Amino acid sequence: MSRIVHVVESFGGGTLSMLCAFANRQAQDGHAVTVIHSVREETPDNWPALFDTRIRFIQLPMQRAIHPLNDWRAGRALARWLAELGPDVVHLHSSKAGALGRIASLFVRGPRYFFSPHGLSFLQRAEGQLKNTVFLVLEKLLAHTSVTAIACSHSEAGEIRRHLTPRVAVVENAVDVDAVPRAVGNRGVVRIGTVGRVALARNPELFAEVATRLKQHGVEFVWIGGGDPAGEAALRAAGVSVLGWLPRADALAALATLDVYIQTSRWEGLPVAVIEAMAAGLPVVATDVVGNRDLVRNGDNGYLVNDAAGFAERLVPLIADAAERRAIGARARSFVAAHYSLDTMMSTLYDVYGIPEHG
Repeated sequence: MSRIVHVVESFGGGTLSMLCAFANRQAQDGHAVTVIHSVREETPDNWPALFDTRIRFIQLPMQRAIHPLNDWRAGRALARWLAELGPDVVHLHSSKAGALGRIASLFVRGPRYFFSPHGLSFLQRAEGQLKNTVFLVLEKLLAHTSVTAIACSHSEAGEIRRHLTPRVAVVENAVDVDAVPRAVGNRGVVRIGTVGRVALARNPELFAEVATRLKQHGVEFVWIGGGDPAGEAALRAAGVSVLGWLPRADALAALATLDVYIQTSRWEGLPVAVIEAMAAGLPVVATDVVGNRDLVRNGDNGYLVNDAAGFAERLVPLIADAAERRAIGARARSFVAAHYSLDTMMSTLYDVYGIPEHG
């Protein structure tokens, strides 16, 4: 039995989905699993029900933004917990936990440390060049620790090797395809939507622009999720139905009511929402960014575009042709079933950790 600690501040959305998959499987395989986490606005109220009952949880306040005093306090507390727990493996998730954990690795020796960015902070083009440069400098400094990066896609791994360190492994995100409800299609209406946090990364303004361009009788736009008030306001002004935060089962059920899935992301790691949309049998139209381009085979299981005009160009024919939507969606489902299984993901992760699969 190995002792595994996961550390996460970004306790919601796709990061939470992947953490659940990792931790639950590890507990079921006989390992002692602890999750050190914060709570965010998008953290579902029923989050304990998502995890195996054998997993231990430690709540540690960490905040998304850089705050030297609070970050110092959180870092000290994290180091104390790691020293007390004495894990064999520490797996850090997303930017803030990744930064604090990599600093803690300098003081708490013994565990093997790994860091999953779930989307690289310095690729956040909309944040502005100065802020992105700061993120990149910080990441370059932290890359000198002995922590191995775990990329969730091959394109993310390429960016890590290019900008940070050659010490990177790839463990691609995956979902339980059979647990995702199939989209059956609608009659009399074409429903186009997305799933996720209304936030800068997901570019709700672009989604609103697409909805405005294609506003017509028989076409509906839906955002399954909630978040930034300004982003939500922009979406509603464009006639988009914003459903707010839903329990995971309800979110998947809402996903199955769509006819076309669109992903307007500014940046990604390997988006779980897109994998789930494909598993539901939906055609996907997505921005041509890291992560999306690992999943979408342009013209086969979906389309990659660069702007609102590109979305409109690809969506107009799909709106008019239900048979084409079904054909592309079927290829999308076959693609994720073949390449993004949970068994493959976990086997690869154990190999990267360097521990036996079963405790």
